[in-house]
Amino acid sequence: MFPETPIEFAENKIAGTIKGLREGLDPDVLAYWYKRIEDRSIEVVPEHLKDKVHFEQDRVLWMKFKMNVSKRAVPYVMNVIEEYIPMMPYSTGLYFRKVQEALTDEMNKDLC
Repeated sequence: MFPETPIEFAENKIAGTIKGLREGLDPDVLAYWYKRIEDRSIEVVPEHLKDKVHFEQDRVLWMKFKMNVSKRAVPYVMNVIEEYIPMMPYSTGLYFRKVQEALTDEMNKDLC
């Protein structure tokens, strides 16, 4: 058939980008990355902190996760998130940047 016009090319490119951004915030995608971060964090924390890292997805609000992380384990979790962000879809990476920010805010509250 005919090659696509520049306008069709731009439309397809924008539609693909929007689809990728939307898929990166899918609850299943977030759950996948939370599980990977949880598993890797448990691997890297010292032995006495292994049971102090746990993430749980809310059963009603699927994009909401509860993070039970010992303050002593937070630096390990932050490093694991940083390690995985380059592998994530763009919007998922932005989401986990906000998770890092929330963890940092919680840690700073305790210092004040």
